Amino acid sequence: MSDLVGKYRTFLAVAEAGSISEAARRLFVSQPAVSAELASLEAALGVPLFARSRRGVQLTEAGRVLVEYVRSAFSLLEAGEQKLRELLGLAGGTLRIGASDMTLRFYLLDYIRAFRERYPAVRLTVTNAPTPRTLEALRDGSIDFGVVSGPLLVGTEELTLVPVREVRDVFIVAPDHPLAGVRGITRRDLAQYPMIMLEKNSTTRSYVAEWLGSEHPAPAIELATSDLLLEFARRGIGISSIVEDFATEALEKGEVVRLQLAEEPPPRHFYLAYPRRLPLSLAARTMLDLLRGTTDEA
Repeated sequence: MSDLVGKYRTFLAVAEAGSISEAARRLFVSQPAVSAELASLEAALGVPLFARSRRGVQLTEAGRVLVEYVRSAFSLLEAGEQKLRELLGLAGGTLRIGASDMTLRFYLLDYIRAFRERYPAVRLTVTNAPTPRTLEALRDGSIDFGVVSGPLLVGTEELTLVPVREVRDVFIVAPDHPLAGVRGITRRDLAQYPMIMLEKNSTTRSYVAEWLGSEHPAPAIELATSDLLLEFARRGIGISSIVEDFATEALEKGEVVRLQLAEEPPPRHFYLAYPRRLPLSLAARTMLDLLRGTTDEA
């Protein structure tokens, strides 16, 4: 069978080159070897495939009919080989993802589970860090892609950014806080009470601080995680600025209260972020397709 495939490959090369010498050059074999392959194929089929002349060779009517089928057959073989290479590429290797606590919990985890179920042999490494550090990891090549939170003002010129989910920031307090139940709370009102926010190295902190304004006092307490923001508010220690998803369950249970502001911070987004010019691994491309909803798994 492999000998027959070789004969058809030679036939196709001659048909596309228009000469035996050029086909021999492309196939890295001698001209007599090409001529012998053609003669053998013509003998097996019982029909001449080329008309020879001083100018080269031309397909006969039989050759013109056959060449389309041969070209299609080799296209299918190449497609099958490519698919096999892709499957083998997802039978190992490593996928490196960067994400914060927030983007992991409220966006990425379900997709990671789906990817693992489909491609269990791919090793996943997840670097858990705030958005600024995730962007640094993308720039230095230590992760394949990241899921980051906006707004993204600087440091993203070399990245492709795809918005994937909207989020809102809210202010929460314990049910017995003086502002609980008050309507039309202003930013100036908020400034009269201890504020609890994330540390400075997070996009969430920068975003909320900018919305509050430069004249607003610095937070009384800075914390490393949103879980702690929720817990501090629940215990009545102050007003916590937090992404609404983190507080949903506690709000439904009445453990904390969402302040009713006169003006709410505008919504922002989670983004898929990956290098614009650097090639992605097969595993990274497959995961990104899943996240963008362009594959069956989504």
